[in-house]
Amino acid sequence: MRKILGLFCLLVLCFGVSVSSVSGQGTTRRSVPMTTSGSPVPAGSIKLLGPDHYSLASFKAHNHLTGTQTQKLKEEKADLGGNAKDPGIKNGTVDTVPYFNSWFKTVGIQSSGMYPYSMVGQSPAAGGTTGINNQVIPLITVLVQSGVALYVFDPTAANDPQGTDISLVEQSPLYDATTTYPGNGGSLPADTGQFVDTAQRAEFSGVRTADWHTPLNPAMSSGIVWSQFLEWNNGDWACVGGEAPPCTSFPVVNIDTISNNFAFILNVEAPANSTFPIIVTDFVTAFIPIPEGGGCCVLGYHSAQPGIVDPAGVLVWTWGTFIPHNGSNGFSNPFGGFGFDTMVLSHEIAETYNDPFVQTTGTFVVPWVDGSVSFAQANLEVGDAIEAMAVGDVIYNYPGGVPLMPNGNAYNYNLQNVALLQWFTRTPLNSVGGIYSWPNTNTLNQCAHGKGGGKTPTWCYGEGSAGFFFGPPW
Repeated sequence: MRKILGLFCLLVLCFGVSVSSVSGQGTTRRSVPMTTSGSPVPAGSIKLLGPDHYSLASFKAHNHLTGTQTQKLKEEKADLGGNAKDPGIKNGTVDTVPYFNSWFKTVGIQSSGMYPYSMVGQSPAAGGTTGINNQVIPLITVLVQSGVALYVFDPTAANDPQGTDISLVEQSPLYDATTTYPGNGGSLPADTGQFVDTAQRAEFSGVRTADWHTPLNPAMSSGIVWSQFLEWNNGDWACVGGEAPPCTSFPVVNIDTISNNFAFILNVEAPANSTFPIIVTDFVTAFIPIPEGGGCCVLGYHSAQPGIVDPAGVLVWTWGTFIPHNGSNGFSNPFGGFGFDTMVLSHEIAETYNDPFVQTTGTFVVPWVDGSVSFAQANLEVGDAIEAMAVGDVIYNYPGGVPLMPNGNAYNYNLQNVALLQWFTRTPLNSVGGIYSWPNTNTLNQCAHGKGGGKTPTWCYGEGSAGFFFGPPW
């Protein structure tokens, strides 16, 4: 995330040329075609709503599947079991990442409703390990005005002294399996492993076998480092405060432009449908143009689309930005404790695991929290259910994070707590009790609270002064 004005020319010379990467392996540098028209974003047109604001939810999970693909995914669930003794868990057959189908019912409010869903992995009742192939795609972002590079945000550079963004991602708790998450005593035991794998094991603790795991396999690379050159004059980026560059606030990018760039990259990379692409940027945050909402900021999203190699199948992928601990370009993290290092990727990968096809099967429930609360959540976007809470509830073990030793150096990783399936079903498994979040089992949980010291069971949304209670337990 360094301002290297000379890098503009360096990258132009290196496109398509084999060069030495930070990992010591040969890489090829390629650029996405630049926009050729447009106009600067009007001053004052971007509302600074905050990171991944609830009103931007529709931009944070994309479903681009065809009607035929959606229908096939629905039909797979037509013969699932319909009672508690037959959970109806079956592996899927569409050409995509490994996945299984199941269903749930909610108690009380919608006791007659049956909600089918798909999740990444294979049946937890069958057990065994299903590794998920994935490809990390680094994307350098160069912000230019009239063809002159002003800012370079580079995930292949050592923005933090412990290593490049990419190397820190690939050695993070998303891939490293040595961290033990404490659970909650006997009701939900401690578990050691990758972050998302342990979260999945927690929510299926009453169904899975002891050896059931769904880890990310070691990250693959095509050997291409991508660059996108975004032109201020074309409205590809702006200063969030509305000023002309250089930014005295901080720069943000047009979500339409970068989404088109992501599509170009995926078409060239042409990953197999069984591979999960993960696009990583440095510092980059996106705004929504005026006709679509005019708000900021989106730090990542996940998507499902027809496959590149096999269009009849489904490609699921995600983008997440990595905000280094060190500030550079004159900018520090504009969101306080939110968004550092792997927090956004932990959110997006957990949501991809829980909702890979992005609501194609109609998994909507009445939110626990009534409509007066802005962050009520009615689908299986397990990160969104929590991200608008107080930062201490959002970030696991805040502010200490998860300490690891990437590249032989101490580094504290940020992960987002996520909601478990039980939060949406309202029918927690006996082995889980009143726990509805992971790894911080107190972020969403059942608790005793009442006037005058009463012990009426209610539901706790958060901890401390920022938390609140609601109920009754439907």
